[in-house]
Amino acid sequence: PGPVFYADKRQGLHGKEFGCLKFRTMVTGADKMQDKLRFVSQVDGPQFKMEDDPRISTVGRFLRETYIDEIPQFFNVLFGQMSIVGPRPSPESENTLCPSWRDARLSVRPGITGLWQLHRTREPMRDFQEWIHYDTMYVRNLSLKMDLLTCWQTAMKLLDNFISQF
Repeated sequence: PGPVFYADKRQGLHGKEFGCLKFRTMVTGADKMQDKLRFVSQVDGPQFKMEDDPRISTVGRFLRETYIDEIPQFFNVLFGQMSIVGPRPSPESENTLCPSWRDARLSVRPGITGLWQLHRTREPMRDFQEWIHYDTMYVRNLSLKMDLLTCWQTAMKLLDNFISQF
């Protein structure tokens, strides 16, 4: 039970806040549970990630593993709040951690997919540095060619992830 969609406040172009849409994958009240679970986060920096997160529903796990939960963000693209390719949208609390990175990433529309999502290693104590690196690299080297390549690589990754579920 609960709403089908989840909208989290994120910062977009020039720091303008918007509701980043996703299919809800967690139980109702999951935001409140995160504070109690923060000590088991398996990534560095401001993100939160843990194996077998008890807040994720059974259907939600499938939606996340296949990235179907991100599909509603195409509405954010239609509303002009996001782009298909770009840095992932973050809340203000994460953007304040590194001002030079924040300024670079808020100079473009955030994207549904991007370099960090494709190339991150998820190594402990490196994830945040990789996030900064790939977002900054994207902004410095913006090009149609890079966007098209990123879309192609994302499509291949999505297909591979979807097939591996069966």
